[in-house]
Amino acid sequence: MLERNQLPLRPVAPGFGVAWVVVISGASVALSLFFACIAPFVALAAVSAVILPRRMAVTAVLLAWLANQVVGYLVLGYPQTWDSYAWGLAIGVAAFACLAAALLVLRLSADLTVTMAGAFMAGFVAYEGVLFAATAVLPSGEGAFSAAVVADVLLINSLAAIGLICLHAGAAAGRALVARQPGPVLS
Repeated sequence: MLERNQLPLRPVAPGFGVAWVVVISGASVALSLFFACIAPFVALAAVSAVILPRRMAVTAVLLAWLANQVVGYLVLGYPQTWDSYAWGLAIGVAAFACLAAALLVLRLSADLTVTMAGAFMAGFVAYEGVLFAATAVLPSGEGAFSAAVVADVLLINSLAAIGLICLHAGAAAGRALVARQPGPVLS
């Protein structure tokens, strides 16, 4: 079982932290292809905040967002219009707001489960809040923030977060790639 003092990762193997950045970015590509317009940036940012050192988490979110944009415009054929580009930028800002909110939660003294759930929920509120604010200046569909759409976004992000956490837990259980850190690092 993961313990709070294992977060953020302290790689045993050189480059394992970088490997997690690649995993997060690769997950962004795969999930962007699968979910198209509902890439789970909340999951990617919140999990990055919890399992990676701050700089690597920022890098992971940046690469995840860039990968999503490349997949969207080059593979999925997103429209190349000013509002499409503006929404892409808004999504990037929202992803970084999510990361910032999740990182703020990590400063709280709580057990691991509360920390992880709090980081995810704070990230979700920040992400959706930024996107909702963007609708004040960008064109948006009437149902973009309906309860059903927000519930779908929450479900997709929840499942993606669980998958990423399980992947990390598997690495931590093997102890070959993730080591316990002496004492709490998130105090």
